[in-house]
Amino acid sequence: MEHPTDGGGQEPPLPGWLAAGPTGITAYALARAGAEMNAAFARRLATVGLRPHTFFVLVHLAREPALTSAELARRLAMTPQSMSALLHGLADAGWVDRPAGARRGQRVDVRLTAAGRQALEAAGPVLAELGRPEAIGLTAEEGATLHALLDRVLRTLATPPEGG
Repeated sequence: MEHPTDGGGQEPPLPGWLAAGPTGITAYALARAGAEMNAAFARRLATVGLRPHTFFVLVHLAREPALTSAELARRLAMTPQSMSALLHGLADAGWVDRPAGARRGQRVDVRLTAAGRQALEAAGPVLAELGRPEAIGLTAEEGATLHALLDRVLRTLATPPEGG
């Protein structure tokens, strides 16, 4: 039976790259690996009561003791509104100190509390396990090579192309 929108003709052949399937496309493989690693990362963090964005906020505050909500939002590529909601939850949990009552335009620093540092440190062992090359099917040498290649990819993608 003829499909009404195909005009009765035969479909044109797929381009070679499409016929071969997306698994041969490096960017596709990298995106899929990234999605799987993100899921594994989130599962591991959940075992110690953390979520990825929570973890990233705590990491930034551990490394730089006083950051504003806006600075954190920029670093994590979040909207200021989303960061505000996240920080509210972290303050309620006792993991960050975020003074209230600031006047408009006044810098308000968010700081990591001792409880926040403990929550962050609890993630160390579970993330160390995920970071072992064997945990992702690689040898130590392959893991080092992958790390170096991913660093290069990240630097390249983070550098704006010349002329725009």
